[in-house]
Amino acid sequence: MRILFNHNISGAADLIKLMRGARPDLHVIATHERRDTPIALEADRLLPEPPETRLMSPDAYAGWLLQIAIVEGAELVLPYRRREELAGFRDWFSARGIRLLTASDSNTMAFLEDKPLFLGRMKADGVPVTPFRRFEGVEEYERLRAEGELFPDHPGHLCVKPASGIYGAGFRIIRDELPAMAPLSGLSTLELPDVAFRAILGALRRPEPMMLMPFLEGLERSVDFSCHEGRLLGTVTRVKAGTSQRLLHDPYGEELAQFVAQTFRLTGILNLQTIEDTGGTQRLMEVNTRASGGIGMTGLTDVNLPALLLDAIDGTKSNLPARVTGEIQAARRELFWSV
Repeated sequence: MRILFNHNISGAADLIKLMRGARPDLHVIATHERRDTPIALEADRLLPEPPETRLMSPDAYAGWLLQIAIVEGAELVLPYRRREELAGFRDWFSARGIRLLTASDSNTMAFLEDKPLFLGRMKADGVPVTPFRRFEGVEEYERLRAEGELFPDHPGHLCVKPASGIYGAGFRIIRDELPAMAPLSGLSTLELPDVAFRAILGALRRPEPMMLMPFLEGLERSVDFSCHEGRLLGTVTRVKAGTSQRLLHDPYGEELAQFVAQTFRLTGILNLQTIEDTGGTQRLMEVNTRASGGIGMTGLTDVNLPALLLDAIDGTKSNLPARVTGEIQAARRELFWSV
């Protein structure tokens, strides 16, 4: 099989490695803006993705990527960059005998990536979610804070994060008051005084949708899962613990992944995240329409999520989702290579 990845996060190197572990004859072509991406270590062929492709119209970019796929003889295209837009051009690729694989259609993917909309839907379906209040700009934020105790069942610090985004970009813990004589070096990089956050919001020319939430300090889980046309193929749950993570089978994580995959008829290597409240209830935080940056850790288990997806595409599916046996403690090590 010949697979084409467009510009992707560095974790795609792990994704490719897992695929090739199950299919040694796999041929991978990747496009990327930088030659020094770790993806270069795993791809058979690395092609440039010029920065100007960011400025292309959706149809122009889809045409550019399709041409690459045709020239390289790709049978399957797994997009990361502009995947929501590309989902609208799947028929262009299928007309040339190429499958463009996205989690779903453009509208569904946009819905899933909008955290307030998605969590609101899940709450309506009876799924415990992290409590939140949506706001835009300093005036809406100040109105919320003026309401008093917003989350009486979850006392403590508040936190904020953008309504959409990756890697926790923009996440901050809001400190209403700083300890007396606290030096700047005493603050975590994730902490922000309320007065400073208000100043930042007030200085923004174009406020972005954000979420105000209680800061929950319970166990955080990341559930990597493979699914095909709404059917769950397998899961690996990673329980975050400081600088290491525990990899195991979590029945609730599987149940949640199954519900999300089936509800939205999803396909791909995807990810969802939960966090425990003080009562020990796992609360859904978000779902990602892409593989997570930690997908490589799942390769330490006996469940190969990317291989399950490739098998399903070829028509081979198990009756039950694949489950991790045992438990593994894992940590990340820096990688060095010459370019």
